Amino acid sequence: MNRRAIPLALAGAALLPVLAHAQGNSPRADVPPENLAAAPPERLARMLYEAGSFSHATAQIGAEKATNPEVKRFANFEIQEQEGVAQAMKLAGHNFPMASFGNDRGKMLESLRGASGADFERMFLQVQERGHQELLSLTSAIMAGNAPVPDKIAATLSNNQIKEHLILIGEMQGRR
Repeated sequence: MNRRAIPLALAGAALLPVLAHAQGNSPRADVPPENLAAAPPERLARMLYEAGSFSHATAQIGAEKATNPEVKRFANFEIQEQEGVAQAMKLAGHNFPMASFGNDRGKMLESLRGASGADFERMFLQVQERGHQELLSLTSAIMAGNAPVPDKIAATLSNNQIKEHLILIGEMQGRR
């Protein structure tokens, strides 16, 4: 193999997650922010909006169905947070259409709607944890990339709250 082809192959492999996102797939929790930072700023903003919309939708289900007061309180906090982020994105000039949830996210919403009791709360916290990991990757990428200043402000403010929510989720799951 040509020695010059190796760096190109490695660079291409590093961009595969970004290309998948550019084709409309949702970000994965294990995609490092530095790989996402190469995505166009408008695409990152759209991905953040979609991930936040999903978090909001699952939190609404959590606020309705949770029986554990801590989980219910967390769900209500998440609803408020995502409504604030959506408002900040509108103020930053984004006017995204209402998100629709197909594929995995749609199936997860149906699973949450069908679950109850302790099973629901365990599933809800798992979904929220994964969603917050995705949100953290996206806000970190926006902060590190060449996004417009209003997007960076919204991401910076959200980033610390997302980290705090991950700690709260861990505590509710008994890990911290």
